[in-house]
Amino acid sequence: MNHRRTLCLAILAAAACPAFAQIADGNANTLYVSDFELDDASVSADKNPLDNARRPGGGLLPRPLLRRDKPQTRASDIVEQLAQALVSDLRRAGRDARRLPAGVTPPAQGWLVRGVFLDGDEGNRLRRAMVGFGAGANEVDLAVAIDDLSKQTPAPLYQVIESHSSTSKPGAGAAIALNPYVAAAKFVMARGDQHKTVEHAASEVSDAVLARVKAAP
Repeated sequence: MNHRRTLCLAILAAAACPAFAQIADGNANTLYVSDFELDDASVSADKNPLDNARRPGGGLLPRPLLRRDKPQTRASDIVEQLAQALVSDLRRAGRDARRLPAGVTPPAQGWLVRGVFLDGDEGNRLRRAMVGFGAGANEVDLAVAIDDLSKQTPAPLYQVIESHSSTSKPGAGAAIALNPYVAAAKFVMARGDQHKTVEHAASEVSDAVLARVKAAP
């Protein structure tokens, strides 16, 4: 009876806490895609000239669902879309690609694909991008790292060199310095149709991942 209770508690813990989650064993060629980093704190949803027409009584167009106006929801949607599209692209290329759940330690072998959304300020400093791409920015970069897990433990993608301050513009993320091995892989994501933009970015990242793995000794 105690054994059954212990087993049930373990199952419940695994379901409630990502750190207990397990992923199926892969091999040296398995590609693990983690969620890319995109800030959502203290940012308003993008303003659109048609917003007033969509408001109740303001026109014929229906107002979008409120959940789409929330930065946290939009950030989650973008991150989810990118991860799914990237895994799909890699699988279409004949690779064993899998999502790495948040909070799960990467396996001892295989490849880890991860990244961070970035924006630049007037001083040409890189910042972690927020939903809305900062204060009216027209594009955002996607810095990507592709780590061979059998050779080393993945290092941090970047170092924070300046956190939020009173001099930071509204909607600006923390200024960061990318680690050298990440800086070469950057993909521009222009503002516009979210689905098309994310799909295009995933395709470019997928090509870079496949080239990196192919070139590995």
